Amino acid sequence: MINKWRSGYLIMLGIAILLVGLAGCKSEPDSSAPHVASNDGIAYKETPLKEENIVKTLKANGVELTASPSDSYFKLNKVKPSIYALPGKERIMLYVYDTAKDTKKARLDFVEQTKVMNVNSPLFYNVKNILILYQPNVSGERPRERTDYNSGIESSIEQLLGDEIYVQHFKYYNVSKLKSFINSFLNHQADQVKITSLTIEGDPIYIYLITDGTKLQYVHDNSEDAFGGSDTGASKTECTNIEQEKTEEGNIRYVATGCQIGDNRSIMTIPEDSMKKDSGS
Repeated sequence: MINKWRSGYLIMLGIAILLVGLAGCKSEPDSSAPHVASNDGIAYKETPLKEENIVKTLKANGVELTASPSDSYFKLNKVKPSIYALPGKERIMLYVYDTAKDTKKARLDFVEQTKVMNVNSPLFYNVKNILILYQPNVSGERPRERTDYNSGIESSIEQLLGDEIYVQHFKYYNVSKLKSFINSFLNHQADQVKITSLTIEGDPIYIYLITDGTKLQYVHDNSEDAFGGSDTGASKTECTNIEQEKTEEGNIRYVATGCQIGDNRSIMTIPEDSMKKDSGS
């Protein structure tokens, strides 16, 4: 009786081990791929940056950073900045967050903390999940003069955006990525692009284009637009193509066409000069 029980136990144990082994051999989605599967098809994969990415790129673009750990500045959205000194009593503060959406809360926090102060407001730059505050040595609460480091910071942002296009107050960063994405889609290659456009008030509106080589997914998200009224939130649809047209003002308008919802969906409108400049033509 004991032998029969032992034999049955060993058989069940062997089956359990076999099942565990098979489960361990199961093919998992490639987390590095931009078209990681989700419950409803293909999804955008955000790749956050680290502080060392920013520092290395800024230095490569002529921004002479020196770590200044003894200095202090505002804590924004529960994060203390890393502070770097620049020649001429200027400085840069780097705030690193988990997601890009956290940087908006940091901006609002800065406004709240300084609303009764007479402060020399820094210049704000966003790159993915990192907020860069640049304090130039110029007079006035809202400095508008360009210094030796503005172009270096902007060039660094361009290089670090990766698959993101960034539009801020009629400045267009990394717009050539849109043409690159269109080429990938036409050649049935997996790719993704994120377009972040800031409103006049500084609220981000996101458009995501994702393809797995066959399908084209379009996502519009204005849930962070404080002045969007009741018509805010995220919506997505599947489209068949991307087309471009020239507007009466001479700009280039990109549109996702053949969409399941709304037929055509606007992607972005770019001044023709900006597209030529970004592509190097």
